[in-house]
Amino acid sequence: MLTANFKTTYGVFMDFVVYLPSGEVKTERILSKECYNTWLKSRKYRSKKPWECYRDAIIGHIRGKNGRRPFPKDVERSLLKNLRRKETWKCFKGRANIGCCGFRGFGYHELQDAIDLDSIFFETLAQFVEDKGI
Repeated sequence: MLTANFKTTYGVFMDFVVYLPSGEVKTERILSKECYNTWLKSRKYRSKKPWECYRDAIIGHIRGKNGRRPFPKDVERSLLKNLRRKETWKCFKGRANIGCCGFRGFGYHELQDAIDLDSIFFETLAQFVEDKGI
């Protein structure tokens, strides 16, 4: 069944991100029933398990996997705080236990920063070893 209101998943999620004048980013609304229902209405085709598809879409954008555009760094950081809580997402309370164990993976930017730190560490170590003649 096709729906008329097709919008990308990323676009739906970003519509629910709030940027405060203080520079803080609020992403709690991505896990709300309102966002979930908006996302459902925007799908071209209905899934048999839409709650799993919704979870996979959020995680896909957090990790930048499966061809998904990663969230901006500040959005990722804020959303990861919410995803790592060990509580069922607001949009699934009473329906599914998604989120009850918390998200344990790394975000796209977290992983990139860790890779950069590793390379800086090893470059510094190599320079130290070279300088000391070890």
